Amino acid sequence: MNLYIFNPENDLALAFGGINYTPPPAAQRIARELALLPLWYAREGEETTICSAEPAPDDFRRSLEPLGLAVSTVAFKQIGELPFDRIEVWGWNLALAHRLHQAGVDNRLLPSPEQCNHLRRLAHRRLATEAGRYLASHIDYPMPPLPVELHTPDEVQAFTEQSDRKVLKAPWSGSGRGLYWNLYGYDTSLAQWSNGVLQKQGVLMGEPFYEKERDWAMEFYSDGTRVTFAGYSSFLTDNHGAYKENRLTTDHRLHKELSAAVGTHVVTAVREALASFFTERIAPVYTGYLGVDMMTYLAPDGTTRLHPFVEINLRMNMGVVARRIADRFVAPGCEGHYRIDYFPRPGTLYRDHLERLHQHPARIVDGRFAGGYFALTPVLPDSQYRACIEFDAR
Repeated sequence: MNLYIFNPENDLALAFGGINYTPPPAAQRIARELALLPLWYAREGEETTICSAEPAPDDFRRSLEPLGLAVSTVAFKQIGELPFDRIEVWGWNLALAHRLHQAGVDNRLLPSPEQCNHLRRLAHRRLATEAGRYLASHIDYPMPPLPVELHTPDEVQAFTEQSDRKVLKAPWSGSGRGLYWNLYGYDTSLAQWSNGVLQKQGVLMGEPFYEKERDWAMEFYSDGTRVTFAGYSSFLTDNHGAYKENRLTTDHRLHKELSAAVGTHVVTAVREALASFFTERIAPVYTGYLGVDMMTYLAPDGTTRLHPFVEINLRMNMGVVARRIADRFVAPGCEGHYRIDYFPRPGTLYRDHLERLHQHPARIVDGRFAGGYFALTPVLPDSQYRACIEFDAR
């Protein structure tokens, strides 16, 4: 029996670095309200239990029946009482491993403190710089410049006062978080933000601003020995770079679209080189999924180019979730969107949920979605977060 834990605060815990990390209230709420998300990416055909503070509501359980799914849950405090064979988390960090140890989980199922610290070092944005350097040395393609490390306020000021626009990134952050879009030079707001990151994390990564055309990702899986390609991802972000949604379509279609933009030979070369890089760099110490965020952007010469190392997420990620849903649960010929919604006012999300259920109920044919709207996690009257899918009208 396998245990799945959705811990979306992983990047914040990595930034903290210690065992006594307490997520902020918003992160705790996301983890609680989307706790059942692993249902959609758990391995098929295996006995699975999901860590959740509350059992799945009866109406949510009934909604899963046409898909051939059932959900089993366990509270965190009871985890140590059950004989799990494996624990699958959104991302490993020292604080989570420590909590699981205190809950009575067998240490053989947990990474050691040394392993957690090693994974933390690998999860630093320097890994994207290493990947960019590797790609540049193995592929004949005009790669973007590598990120610059900035260690002091003076270095940040000198970097951001250059004539072109810049983006600053906190070293342990992901999903579009921990970014500062520097469009107006070094001002008070930037100084306060950058000084805070430097005090807590010791360094900032500085990069040029790109005229982005579209967000992409390549997903990979490490079995502890070798890293293999696991699919493409096409996603949307908001104006601040934060994740909004993923497309649900076939891997073949995404490959064709990306290849049409930058060339099949480029896509193939990047995919194969990254698999080789990760096999050398992370396979010996990491088992699980990882994603490489990319973008197509407009180069100064007017051509569309690929930036193939924007961000590396050394953990499960929303692109893999979307890929698993599209491959396993979407009917042939259907396309839709997988998204995470946030409604700040309690009650508003619940009303939206009921309205969509009434206007666009999910159509499920032979255990696969063929249209409509479906909430992937329970939506209650006081919910503020939702994972859902919705399909384009046909």
